[in-house]
Amino acid sequence: MGYRIGTDIGGTFTDLSISRDDVLIGRFKSPTTPNRLSEGIISCIQLAANSINMTMENLLSDTDVFVHGSTVATNAVIEGKVPKTGLLCTQGTKYTLWRGEGRRNNVFDFTQPSREPLIAPRYCIELDERINADGEIIVPLDDESIINSMNALKNLGCEAVAVALLWSIRNDTHEQRVSELLKSHWPEASVSISSQVQPVLREYTRTSCTVLNVMLKPVVAAYLGELETALKEKKLSGKLLVVSSDGGIQPVSEILQRPVYMLFSGPSTGPALARQFAKEEGADDALLIDMGGTSFDVSTVIGGQITMTRDGRINDYPTGISAVEILTMGAGGGSIAHVDSGGLLRVGPKSAGSEPGPACYQRGGVLPTVTDAYVALGYLVPKHFLGGRMKLSVAASIKAIMEHVAVPLGLTLEAAALGILRVVNERMINGILEMTVRRGIDPRELFLVTGGGATGVAAVELARELGVTRIIVPRETSVLCALGAVNADLKWSNVTSMSTSIRAFAEKEVNDALSDLKSKGEQFLDLLNVSESRRRYELSTSARYPLQVTELDIPCPNSSVSKDDLNTISEDFHTTYRERYSVAEPENDVELVTWRLTATGLVDEAKRPRPSIQDSENAAGKTRFFDTVTLSWQEAATLDPDRMRENERIDGPALLVAKDTTIVLPTDYSAKMARGGYLIITPND
Repeated sequence: MGYRIGTDIGGTFTDLSISRDDVLIGRFKSPTTPNRLSEGIISCIQLAANSINMTMENLLSDTDVFVHGSTVATNAVIEGKVPKTGLLCTQGTKYTLWRGEGRRNNVFDFTQPSREPLIAPRYCIELDERINADGEIIVPLDDESIINSMNALKNLGCEAVAVALLWSIRNDTHEQRVSELLKSHWPEASVSISSQVQPVLREYTRTSCTVLNVMLKPVVAAYLGELETALKEKKLSGKLLVVSSDGGIQPVSEILQRPVYMLFSGPSTGPALARQFAKEEGADDALLIDMGGTSFDVSTVIGGQITMTRDGRINDYPTGISAVEILTMGAGGGSIAHVDSGGLLRVGPKSAGSEPGPACYQRGGVLPTVTDAYVALGYLVPKHFLGGRMKLSVAASIKAIMEHVAVPLGLTLEAAALGILRVVNERMINGILEMTVRRGIDPRELFLVTGGGATGVAAVELARELGVTRIIVPRETSVLCALGAVNADLKWSNVTSMSTSIRAFAEKEVNDALSDLKSKGEQFLDLLNVSESRRRYELSTSARYPLQVTELDIPCPNSSVSKDDLNTISEDFHTTYRERYSVAEPENDVELVTWRLTATGLVDEAKRPRPSIQDSENAAGKTRFFDTVTLSWQEAATLDPDRMRENERIDGPALLVAKDTTIVLPTDYSAKMARGGYLIITPND
């Protein structure tokens, strides 16, 4: 069996994990190269090749699977770096995107500015056609009107066209015809139709998703094309797969058709690993925090299930796609600290990224960041940063903090640096509370699992504030999502809208639609040569009481639905409804609105190496850091966590300095190496 490589591009660092014969053999980090992202990946591959005494070309030629996660799609939408897009829609619906779910987030605040639509109404051209809710054609489509509308969008300078017609989820004949004419008369334009991208009820969600999809097509195609070319030039012989928003992986060909499924690609593989680590400790619940150089991500695992959403949003624009639910904040190691006009200390969301980076990187950055505060307080050992490959300047950090924070506020260096940490920690705490307490979840009952290169410094202080007493720090914490990419299953999902109810179940119509969905899922798994024994199919339905406008997702026992299955679905719905809202109406009928099928090809998890048995002393020396308990400088041991023995315990104050991350142990905490090769950090008794 050849190598399996997982990569993840962050705003500051690019991460890589590599396994062979289902055993993890290495992890690597390299600065992200924002102007040409593939260069950062190539640098990581070179580090991996060097570690096993191979050339990069030989390593890639012996690689079976190369899995890639990236936030390129997310960033394109957030930064508005997408092609000008037009919409072809049914007569009378051109204001769907403009109206959205209401023109203001707070309908009672008349001072609040109206939200910007994805596409302004002038770029929405109406077609004189109509299909009703039963799929019957009421007003036929006229080819000439399509061509005229197409020319109107051309004259407006559009480069991409979304097509979202009423009730195409019942009959997509008109959408298909519009697509045919667009491709034949305007081949250079990107085209997406809603019945292929997101065939769900609710016009706004379906239209929004289709528009986002076609906006991303040229962006993602150019990015993945560049990456694929760069890897093939270096002799990659295996498959290039891409992490999707639901934490699975898909081939490039599938992502190019539905790039909207790449919107939440970057951090989506982390929660599966958090679940795995918690399970090894006998727990079903976990809170994953991932602090990198640019952002801070929060996700949860409750009752052994990764928290998912069917309402993944970007800039508050709905997609309706299934995605791992992750809260992302601009609070990373590169977040810039500044004093605002009112004399208050602020941190983020703007980040120094990898270029120019924090002041201590000495790459042109002069503004103080969270990383600079870590350096100034002694939490990072300059000569050991990134395995010694990247030297940090303590003097540059001190100068930036003194000039931009300490002097303006009349503070000492320590007070200013500690203030930066407390401000950014407070922002992160609010994000954690949003995903836990404000949803009725007590974070004190969860295992806190860390991911990201900067989390090891902040983890204990965040846990202390939350009242969490059990912290898991994986050996691979700094490249957690890249490791997740190595372990991720092949996954494809899609929906069909077929409204029915428990008491008047349209068995034939529903199962015909589900059969078509399963056939598409089988084609996906066939494309990737997944054996029958490794295939799994999961079906769920969106259910509600009659006349309600929101649904709950309820799992179905099988990939087709019989009348016997309806009792199970009904009982599960009433139970779930009561758990969510504290009431239920079991005597009432239940409407079944949409159906989602997920086809999965199982992948064996890469086994993590056990703690090594060391006879030599595990100590890299002594250092000093500013202890948050005693509020004084303390002498601390520095040790390499990769060299810790099973059950070995380290008491604070100490710095655990790995080649790609540092873990801070204050005076009142200790760390113990578990059998699974991860640290358990707890308060001292």
